Amino acid sequence: MTISLGLGTSVEFFSEEFCALNLKDKRLNARAKKIFVTLQSKLGSCIRRLFICPKEARQAYDFFFQSQNNER
Repeated sequence: MTISLGLGTSVEFFSEEFCALNLKDKRLNARAKKIFVTLQSKLGSCIRRLFICPKEARQAYDFFFQSQNNER
């Protein structure tokens, strides 16, 4: 599902906005952008409602948990 932001889609917006994102792993960069797009699709909704597939929900939680641990 793509949502229009101005003249482009949310995928295009996040790709351009975070083109310099470097999490030292291209898979993490791609996952971050996917999470951003999904979170933007229904602002205010929880991860469990946004990611229907349990595997994708777990990946989103793991992504944020890993980021939190890296800051310590």
